[in-house]
Amino acid sequence: MLKLIGCLLFLLPLVAISQEAKKENPVSFYGFVRSDFYLDTYKGLNAFQDVFYLFPNYIGTDANGKDINEQTTANLVSVVTRGGVNINGPEIFGAKTTGCIEVDFAGKPEIFLIRLRKAYTLFTWTKTKLLVGQTWHPFWGNDAFPRIGALNTGTPFQPFNRSPQVRFDYKAGSFTLSATGLYQQQYLSVGPIGSSNTYKRDAVIPETVFSFEYNKKAWTLGAGIDFNRIKPRVSTTGSDAKIYVTDECLNSTSLMGYGKYATGKLMMLLKGYYGQNMAHLTMIGGYGVATYNPQTGKETYTNISSYSTLLNITYGTKWKPGLFLGYLENLGSADPLVNKGTKADIWGCGTNIMNMVRVSPSISYSVPKFLLTAEYERTTAAYGVGGFNFENGLYADNHSVTNNGMRLIMTLFF
Repeated sequence: MLKLIGCLLFLLPLVAISQEAKKENPVSFYGFVRSDFYLDTYKGLNAFQDVFYLFPNYIGTDANGKDINEQTTANLVSVVTRGGVNINGPEIFGAKTTGCIEVDFAGKPEIFLIRLRKAYTLFTWTKTKLLVGQTWHPFWGNDAFPRIGALNTGTPFQPFNRSPQVRFDYKAGSFTLSATGLYQQQYLSVGPIGSSNTYKRDAVIPETVFSFEYNKKAWTLGAGIDFNRIKPRVSTTGSDAKIYVTDECLNSTSLMGYGKYATGKLMMLLKGYYGQNMAHLTMIGGYGVATYNPQTGKETYTNISSYSTLLNITYGTKWKPGLFLGYLENLGSADPLVNKGTKADIWGCGTNIMNMVRVSPSISYSVPKFLLTAEYERTTAAYGVGGFNFENGLYADNHSVTNNGMRLIMTLFF
């Protein structure tokens, strides 16, 4: 009897711990195994062995007048496979704490190293939240993003960016007001030394976003404004071959707005963006040199702006047809660009694209833990050709190129 009592006394704490662990569920894993087959008829600006297709990349014609990049490519990859862990932490400062770590296998094009996607801690109070770490940029739009098969998720008609940040949310009824400060890690500004977060680090001040979202039954409405500051150079070289320190920075402003309606089998999403120097958001835009002092090499800069809009509609559950439509336009530079006798000094993403349109129908088959998607994506980009206008950064004429892309995607969730 004494042995039985002793065993019970020993087991009771273990049972209590087990029950507490089940109640709290401190760690839960999630993710999916995904394989993408793609075929494109025009080589594009893309990433991860071309599975992330941004837009057709026109680089000119050969000696016989044939378009160099009008080449068909195909591949089958599984680098989009993803895994993550959600963490339930203790109560701190009266807040419930949770965390998330998420990775995929798109770290290097040829090596496929594990790449960090998300890593953040979230403090949740009754009406407020504080997030510290890396996750989606506020211009992603929370849950208001296109439901399509392609990994680009509608880019460059909408942002694609995950960044280290501190985000504060305040919920008042159906409204959520947010303020976010961000730096750059994987999605970078472009400048004299290429793509780098050096420009952001040297500018010191974080990118700042103020946004709000309204949620009521089937409706979601959101808007936001983004202020960004970069420092393209810390020094210049003058005509006397001497080096001069420079403190010249570039300030940029961007706006977003979106509306989503989701009820039953139907989902409709409409989004729009206008912005300056949005290259770090994987969107069209950048900046150029507005003034230049040859004696010291000192430069000032001007933004290259663009706007975009998209519409995404899906309907169904097990079988779900969908449609994505996107349009964007390059609005040119805010001020005249310096003419050094050749071409302007311009940095950014797709700054020589005048406009772009995408039409992408899809069909998916979904059962619990399994998804099949077939998608056709037609993207036409009009590149600037002919005379370059230094007054606004635009071209006298356009030359259009088109990619016809096919995506077949299989995903197993866990």
